[in-house]
Order: sequence, then structure tokens, then C-alpha cells
Amino acid sequence: MLLKTFGVRCAFLWLLSSVTLAQVMPACAGQCLQSSLEAQNTCVPTNTTCICTTQALMGAIQGCVLSSCTLKEALSAQNITQTMCGQPVRDITHITPIVSGVSGGAAIIAVVVRCFPTGGAFALDDIFAIAALVSALPMGILEFIMAADGFGKDIWNIPHENIYRIIRFTWLTEVFYFMAVAFTKISFLYFCLRIFPRKELRTTIFTLVAISTAYGIAFTIACLFNCTPVSFIWENWDGEHKGKCINFHVFAWAHAAINIALDVTIIAVPIPELLKLSLSMKKKVYIIMMFSIGAFTTIISIVRLQSLVQFSSSTNPTYDNVPTAYWSVLEAFVGIFCVCMPALRRFLAAIFPRCFGSTQNNSKYEHYDTPNTPNRLSSGKITGSKNSKASFGGKGITKTLETTIESRIGEDDEIQLVELEQGKKSGWTSTASDGGSDRSRTGIQTTQGTFLQGA
Repeated sequence: MLLKTFGVRCAFLWLLSSVTLAQVMPACAGQCLQSSLEAQNTCVPTNTTCICTTQALMGAIQGCVLSSCTLKEALSAQNITQTMCGQPVRDITHITPIVSGVSGGAAIIAVVVRCFPTGGAFALDDIFAIAALVSALPMGILEFIMAADGFGKDIWNIPHENIYRIIRFTWLTEVFYFMAVAFTKISFLYFCLRIFPRKELRTTIFTLVAISTAYGIAFTIACLFNCTPVSFIWENWDGEHKGKCINFHVFAWAHAAINIALDVTIIAVPIPELLKLSLSMKKKVYIIMMFSIGAFTTIISIVRLQSLVQFSSSTNPTYDNVPTAYWSVLEAFVGIFCVCMPALRRFLAAIFPRCFGSTQNNSKYEHYDTPNTPNRLSSGKITGSKNSKASFGGKGITKTLETTIESRIGEDDEIQLVELEQGKKSGWTSTASDGGSDRSRTGIQTTQGTFLQGA
């Protein structure tokens, strides 16, 4: 028995010196490896293939290490064991920088396109869109730094000092995420306030603004101080520090559920108003789709919630948390991009009018605009607004029809249509017989005149 023990120890020393490539096995882990080898007869210490493929032996070694070593020592032992067994080093550190760079770049372009034509005359929805971008950008930048530190590798392959930094930066990205998502919601709500004048709807929107504001403040502050002391947020992983924390997984799930519910409610708010517009069904569907584009962020939130469920039971957070990280970044930047889509539509219409321009035909007598129709109105620029008589098809029965003709200062788009239709219903779009009124935000000019139409 003594000779067997001596032989195992010699073989064990040979195993450490020849296989670990000068990596230093923690003393506690070395003792666990030696005692586990002595307690079995399946594998000889020189047969690393047998040791690595025997689940019972590996389980005994790992159980001993977890009970005898500190967490840092256990991670070092895991790293050496993985090297000894020839396990591949997993590395997905490139994913979050790519997602952050692409989606963040698109969000920056969208906000610039939205704000540049205003000439500094920002509306509240513009200001909150900028605030959302300012909040989201640090989150995207931190993802690059975290990837350089090893975020996307197994935790046992990362230096201990990098783990502290990754967890601290992860905490900061969560804070910025909560802020960016809240600002995006408020931006869309103030955009709806600018479009829809109905008092009852505006009361609902103001209520949602208050809820979104409270939601953003509450979750941001709770995330900032989810541990006491605050430094315990990034120090508690090692088991060597003392402090108290809330159950952050429950907190994250609660935020995701409230976030999805708010998104669905906010997206649904303008739909009834859009359905009431006196437009063709095709145009109405197109406008509803434009207002509902934020549903993409809701889908991303749901996918992100699934990644949170997986992450909650993980013992390898630097690798398993990557999906949660890039879905969070994607949700924040895609949300900003979505609230800027009407401005992007106007910008693209100015550059590519054939592809993105829209034509409007509000006449209820569409057959007069049909080519080769005898009673077709001749096209041309109409100036002035005095009553005039037009003969259709020669002498015949005529009737007087009062209509409104719109002349565009800028390019037309669906948001201008909504504003115009809502203005007609509420009376806040002014018309005048001497040339109309100029609306700086939409570039619409209306002129009212009376014409004779053939009956």
C-alpha cells in the first residue's frame, strides 16, 4: 500500500510537470487531484486521457476543489485542468463589439438626420431622442472595453483582475440601458403629443409619460445601489468580501416584464386614432406600420428575457452573459433608430424621391384624375385662392364644391398626412383664403378655394 501511494505521488508529480506547461496548480487543488487519484483504480496518473474522460473521477476532483479551495483557486485549477485535458478555449469576445458598432452607428446616423434639419429648434421628442442616444453610447463603448478584458471567454480563462473590471462595467452598462430605454419611450410619447391633438388621447399620453419617467428613475436608482456597499456589486463574486445585495435576477425579470408591457401599451395608443383617418386603406395601413415599427424593440425585449432566464442559473457569467449583453445593446439602439424613422423617411424621400417619395390624392372624385377621362382636371400649379368657375365637359349641370388644396413647401410624407388629418378634425390647422399658413415642422401650406364641379 505504501509503495502504491509513493508510486501515485511520483506519477502525480510527473503529470503536473509534464502536462500543465509550467502553470502553477493551487496547493489545495493539487491535494484534491492526488487524493482522488489514490482513491480509484480506473486510471493511472500518467494516463491523462483516461483521467479527463472518466466522469466519476473528474466529478470527485471538482467536488473536492470546490469544498477545499477559494473561488479564485478553483478557477485557476479549472483553467489548468482544461489545459491538461486539451479542451478548446471558447472565445466569442467579438460578438458584442460588432453588435454595438453596427447598431450604435445606425442610431447615431438616425439621430443626426432627425435633428440636423431643425436648425437648433428642437422639440421635446427630439431632445429625448438625443438623451436616449447620449445614454446608450457609453453602454456601447463599454462593450468594446469589456471584450478586450475577456468578456466572451470562460471565466476560468480570464485573469482575476479583469473579472472585477468586467463585472463593474457590466453594472454600468445596465444603468445606461435603463436610462436609454426610458428616454426612448418618452421621446415616442412626446412625438405622439405633437401629432394627436384630441384631449382624451393627450391625457392618456401624459399619463404614460409620467409612468415611463417613474419607471426609468426607479430602475436606474435601484440598479445603481443594488448592493451595499456599492463596491460589493463587482467584488462579491470572489466570496472574499462582505455586503448585501438585492436579488438582481428577480429585479431584471421584473424590469423586462414591465418594459414589455409598457412597450405594447405605448405602441397601441395611436392605433385607434390612425384608424379614424379619412385616408385610403393602403395609406392607412402604411402609416400604422410606420407607427408600429417599435414592435421590433418589443420582440427584442422578449428574446432578451429568455437570455436572462438562461443567465440566472449560470456559473460562468463572462461567457453565458454575452447574449443578454448584445440583446440589451440591440434593444437600446434599435429603439432609438425606430423613433427616428419618420425623419429618416423624409431624408430619404429628399434624396431618392422615386423610391421613398409619396404622393397624396385626397380628392373624393378620383375619376377626374384618371388619364384620358373627358372630365379630368388639368394639372398645373394653382396660385391664389379666389373663387373660380371651371367647365367640365362643356355646358351642363354644375355644382359648387369647396375644397382645400395643399402646396408643399418641402417633401410630403405620411407623418404630415397624419398631422393634416388630425388638424382638420380638431381645427388647429389654419387655412386662409390669401395663401394659407406655413407650418415649420411639416412644411405644409394650405389654400382654400371654391370651385365648380360638373354634376
